Amino acid sequence: MKWRNLTSQNSILLALLHPLRYQSTPSPSSYAPIFKFLIGLNLLKLGQQVHSHLIIRGLNPNSFLGAKMVAMYASSGDIDSAIVLFDSIRQNASILLYNSIIRACSLYGLSEKSVGIYLEMNSAGVPGDYFTFPFVLKSCASLCNLGFGKSVHGKCLTSGLEFDFYVATSLIDFYVKCSELRDAHKLFDQMPVRDVASWNALISGHMKTGMVHLAEDLFSKMPNNNKNIVSWTTMISGYTQNSLPNQALQLFDEMTTDLSNIKPNWVTIMSILPACSQSSSLDQGKKIHNYATSIGLDSNPSIQTALAAMYAKCGSLLDAQICFQKIPQNRKNLVSWNTMISAYATHGYGIESVSTFNDMVRAGVQPDAITFTGLLSACSHSGLVDIGLNYFNSMKIAYNIEPRHEHYACIVDLLGRAGRLKEAYELTLKMPMTPGASIWGALLSGSKNYRNLEIAEISAKRLFVLEPENSGNYVILSNMYAEAGMWVEVNNLRDLVKARGVEKNPGCSW
Repeated sequence: MKWRNLTSQNSILLALLHPLRYQSTPSPSSYAPIFKFLIGLNLLKLGQQVHSHLIIRGLNPNSFLGAKMVAMYASSGDIDSAIVLFDSIRQNASILLYNSIIRACSLYGLSEKSVGIYLEMNSAGVPGDYFTFPFVLKSCASLCNLGFGKSVHGKCLTSGLEFDFYVATSLIDFYVKCSELRDAHKLFDQMPVRDVASWNALISGHMKTGMVHLAEDLFSKMPNNNKNIVSWTTMISGYTQNSLPNQALQLFDEMTTDLSNIKPNWVTIMSILPACSQSSSLDQGKKIHNYATSIGLDSNPSIQTALAAMYAKCGSLLDAQICFQKIPQNRKNLVSWNTMISAYATHGYGIESVSTFNDMVRAGVQPDAITFTGLLSACSHSGLVDIGLNYFNSMKIAYNIEPRHEHYACIVDLLGRAGRLKEAYELTLKMPMTPGASIWGALLSGSKNYRNLEIAEISAKRLFVLEPENSGNYVILSNMYAEAGMWVEVNNLRDLVKARGVEKNPGCSW
């Protein structure tokens, strides 16, 4: 009977257990092929039934069978049962069982548990192998535990596995994530044979630390037949993250021409769209949108969300709305809603931003801190003072979100724009955190608009400490002094600017 013809889990279960009926006393290992078959099929209920059958027949899993059962539970989404099962047979654990639980814990983000089991494995005298070390190193990278990771590196050396493909790449990835690029590069240079993953890991590390030229050098030296979709996407994403949109767009064009046999995937499209936003290149954004449509990626909700963000930042709110509306209601996630709320805020459509927020709540999506940053900004720029204050006050009470510095900055700006400077200043003094430049800047701007010299002086003097090189703050206060006929203060401020060597930024226009 072929597996694809089995129409129910019960049929599968009977077929799996059928050979065991003819064994009067089956061994635990007889069940191993069944659990091996179930790994990755996400048939948890079926796996539990087979486990029950094992128990009913009075059999206890040995280390070999336990490894298969742990892998089945972990791959089916039940890491707790995998851990409980491991605990029940850990006294006689083999390297296979240890590897199975270490891998499971690592993939589920239980990094401390994974490292702890590895230590237990060492204490039991069970040596690690090329299946053990990659997942232990992944956990060390997640914990940023450089010291322990280096001790694992030492174990790799003594085991003769330092230059195994998987182990060496995991070591490079570990050093990169712990910002130890010198060690990562040293190991890379010593590798007799390099696989594509090791190249990609090192390129990614250099991009993340702003060493763009080193990443470019690696990419250019990488054999063309080794460059895969991850290689190209890493470079494009790195350019974008380092605010080099022109280089990102140029490389994307090269990738999509006949010079490359690699075709972009949805991650590549997500990586290149911010470059269009950074360069305000609406035409390029539309070109990439058309390309994504031509290869069937425009139905991806994440792509539509990224397109909406790109269009909003490039000035086309209508296109942003169209992209947002194309996402099915049941597939609009928090990022999608936040994108549209912020898009309306950026374009000064406060009422629409508030309406979108209400639609999000009605859809059952819980807002986060980013949601309220966009929402409060929209209220500020649209003069929705009372609405903005109500939402600010509801953050902690209704949504259990503690207001951050950026939320206070929005409210200070909101009150300042409305001329309620005394309230804005009092809120600044009551803040649970130290006010930063954005808050004092909002107060200074409001004071300038409503000619409140007292609060302007306080705000400007704070800004002179926080942003000593920002000439704009000195100019605003100087102009206010001049309007009030306070020429002595104007001269004193001019002397301060000269003493600090502050240069006024020249005016410019597009």
